[in-house]
Amino acid sequence: MTIQQDAGPATPDYRRVFGWPVGWHNGGLALVTGSGIGAIAIPRPMADRVLPNLARQGCDGPALAVPTKHGAVVMLLVEADVLAPDSLPSGVRVLTAGTMIPLPGDRNPNQLTHWIVPPDTHHRWLPSLNGVLACIRSGH
Repeated sequence: MTIQQDAGPATPDYRRVFGWPVGWHNGGLALVTGSGIGAIAIPRPMADRVLPNLARQGCDGPALAVPTKHGAVVMLLVEADVLAPDSLPSGVRVLTAGTMIPLPGDRNPNQLTHWIVPPDTHHRWLPSLNGVLACIRSGH
């Protein structure tokens, strides 16, 4: 009998476990915003101040670091329950429906995208867009 050891945590089935609209994009798994799921992009230095505030306020949810040509940003996944307001804090962008957000996965080990706050199977809801924006405004 052979015993196989687990090489590490496998990529969760984001579609089955969390109900997220995912697909393959540029050789990796990506979340497609829309259908009730949105995202906010904030600069990494701002995220280091904002993420603890979100957790204290109960507005925390999955957050991932994504490298871009303009520097690292943090994508905060939110429930797209309302339209984004016209005025946003400096450096904050609400991503439009149809945006492909790369997800960490075991099929592309060289990918630089990684979870800062991983999705939790026991806490599957996403915070509201307005709640997260309120925490961002009060947190810096």
